[in-house]
Amino acid sequence: MITLNKVNPEDFPAVDNLFQSAFWGKFKAACGQQAVFFLCEYENSVHEKLDFPLLVLLRKSPGGIYAYAPKAPSVKVSESEYGIVLEQLALSVKPFLPKETVCIRFDTQWKSLYTNQTLSETPRVQIRELRMNFNTETKLLRKTHHDHFCPDTVIINLKRSPEQILENMRQTTRNCIRRSYKEGVVFSEKPKEFLPEWHKIYSETGKRKKFYTENLDYFVQLINRPQGPGRIFFKQLASPHEDCGKGPPKNEKNSNSVKKSKILSSNPSSMPITAQVPEPKFHILTAEKNGILLSAMILATCGKTAYYMFSGSNQEYSNLMAGYGLQWEAILKARKSGCTQYDLLGIPPNGNPSHFMNGLYTFKTGFGGDVVRFSGCWDYIYNEEQYPIFANSQEFNNFFNVCCN
Repeated sequence: MITLNKVNPEDFPAVDNLFQSAFWGKFKAACGQQAVFFLCEYENSVHEKLDFPLLVLLRKSPGGIYAYAPKAPSVKVSESEYGIVLEQLALSVKPFLPKETVCIRFDTQWKSLYTNQTLSETPRVQIRELRMNFNTETKLLRKTHHDHFCPDTVIINLKRSPEQILENMRQTTRNCIRRSYKEGVVFSEKPKEFLPEWHKIYSETGKRKKFYTENLDYFVQLINRPQGPGRIFFKQLASPHEDCGKGPPKNEKNSNSVKKSKILSSNPSSMPITAQVPEPKFHILTAEKNGILLSAMILATCGKTAYYMFSGSNQEYSNLMAGYGLQWEAILKARKSGCTQYDLLGIPPNGNPSHFMNGLYTFKTGFGGDVVRFSGCWDYIYNEEQYPIFANSQEFNNFFNVCCN
């Protein structure tokens, strides 16, 4: 069973998950979405009470309004409970959402049940949905056509010493790192005033490699620490009783009036009640030679986790291997910041040489991290009549972006 309490971002607990932090919610609000924060408690099959925070973003799409929970939920449960947790969370959150919300999308960070299988061996979507819905009551969980975050990634263990990390790398990767230093590439961290220069090389790389790029304002918001609720395009969700579904019974305390986070667990020590969220930090790291920008990236650090967020490179000087040296500098920076793991955020699903992004797979896996496959995005349907229209519009938008970028 799941119970939850809506809270203010100031009362949101500290988490290592950047995409489930109060900062990320405020940042997305500044970009035009609306963030809703919850504290949740789940009693699992062995009657343990597990507390976790939940950030939900409200988004508009051509197919309607939907809720999105990035890299969530942040709770470890057994595979048999995956569907139960998503269903109960979806039903618990629903009273706090606009009535017209089509579905809620969970971008899960649970490891896939098919991690050790190739794409051809992975069961078709219908079988995966049957398995996810097996223990649910409503059978309304659906696998999305496309995932927001790439479900496959590489995670480097930063608890190891630098020597151990190097030893675990592919030989060619170590050689490329050494070459970047021998070629006289200079690595440094730049202040936020360098953003326009960074964005130029990032945008040029996006055009060359045909991937979607954000505009400069997006990064200005990211680096400048968004404050307050940002631009709200939905009606402010002041109460679950106002146009947002039935909500809890009237004799219950309105969870929106909570000033301090109240953990419902009988073991409140498992999560700080008024923990201050550590502000994530974003580092602009660059590789240069003779005043020429060769490669640049944005590294994020949040608690014990670091993320390889965005990058760009100068193709004309690719022989200097600056990108490899820059990643090594990022690894060292993350370790010095106290991080114990480094998420490279996305690789193709396998090492197929014919895959158009096989170079990215080779590059990231060469650093010796663990290849991890997550379960990806799952929708819980609120409006069964509207959902097919919504799903088709999502599919069309993805096709349009691929064809036009």
